[in-house]
Amino acid sequence: MTLPLELPESVQQYRLVTTTDDLQYLCQQAVKCGWFAIDSEFVRERTYYAQLGLLQIHANGTTAVIDPLADIDLEPLWQLISCDEVETVLHAGGEDIELFFQQSNGRQPKQIFDSQIAAGFCGLGDSMGYARLVDALFDGVELDKSLSRTNWLKRPLSDEQLDYAAADASYLAIMYPHLKALCEEKGVLDIVYEESQIQVRKRTQSWPDDLLYLGVGNAWQLNPRQLAALKILTPWRLHKARERDIPLGFIAKDGVLLELARRMPKNDDELSRIPDLAPMSRKYSGRDIIRCIQQAEQVPESEFPQTLERLDDMEGYKPTFKAIKKAVTELAESLHIPASLVASRKQINDFINFHWQYSTQQQQRLPQPDLMVGWRQHAIGAELQAIISK
Repeated sequence: MTLPLELPESVQQYRLVTTTDDLQYLCQQAVKCGWFAIDSEFVRERTYYAQLGLLQIHANGTTAVIDPLADIDLEPLWQLISCDEVETVLHAGGEDIELFFQQSNGRQPKQIFDSQIAAGFCGLGDSMGYARLVDALFDGVELDKSLSRTNWLKRPLSDEQLDYAAADASYLAIMYPHLKALCEEKGVLDIVYEESQIQVRKRTQSWPDDLLYLGVGNAWQLNPRQLAALKILTPWRLHKARERDIPLGFIAKDGVLLELARRMPKNDDELSRIPDLAPMSRKYSGRDIIRCIQQAEQVPESEFPQTLERLDDMEGYKPTFKAIKKAVTELAESLHIPASLVASRKQINDFINFHWQYSTQQQQRLPQPDLMVGWRQHAIGAELQAIISK
């Protein structure tokens, strides 16, 4: 049981930063302190890339709300985030990390502490939302999340909206040293840092274009020729979405891609019979889709992708899953954490799939599963390798 944290009187005070000089000063304060808390507000409903609307920072006793839509150069912030000597504190920071990476042309935090991850490993609760964590740590504080659907690109923002945004950084800064101490007390601080950094890797890595089809659910339903079509369609969809800055699903959801690969339409009439393919996609991307299908028709059998299998139907799957789950549970018990923090069902399946479905060449080019990297690999990697190799 942890004691409720006390709130300083200045928790609701913040500065509005709209100039590069002010931002530079704020970043210098963060360097002096050695850490800073940051949160972001963005809009990503109809675009592929998130549109940054606001940044909230707490550095060396000062909370600031940064307006990225003002005449301001964010380069000092990107330098700060990628600084080796400064710790970046976030809560459930996956989307923030992805946003920073895209906005800064590839910068990423070198040292990161994720309060959601910390809360899980120090026993407060797994996958805790920000408001729930605040409620757990502060006596009588209940954050108003009614403004979470704000259009953060609209100007001017109201005082109420700015207050709401600033509070995220202020509370995060107060929670950080407390959570860090709890993790240190439980002997899991190094794991929290490593797990936080793993999230950076996962949010900033990418799959090779020619292997994207392997990540499409239910691709095991397709025959080799159809897989060849899916292999061409998946990178086309990705690049089209990026080029037009629209979500992947606005072009074609995974299920539609599977149906396109399965039916391989040769003309507009056949294309119109594909279930759930949006009329706008047929209108603006129909010719591209048919060209992809025509290209797949020309792939020689010798270059067909290897067929995939449904994991649950593979021989030995159930005992292998059970053995891995046992190793995961034992590691969790030794760390006094929920087994889900070591590996979820999906993470175990990703590990099995990686070894049983992908060729050695594909494995060398794809991101490694979570169970094969970092603290998990160090703790049970040899045991899992023995299980998967039986």
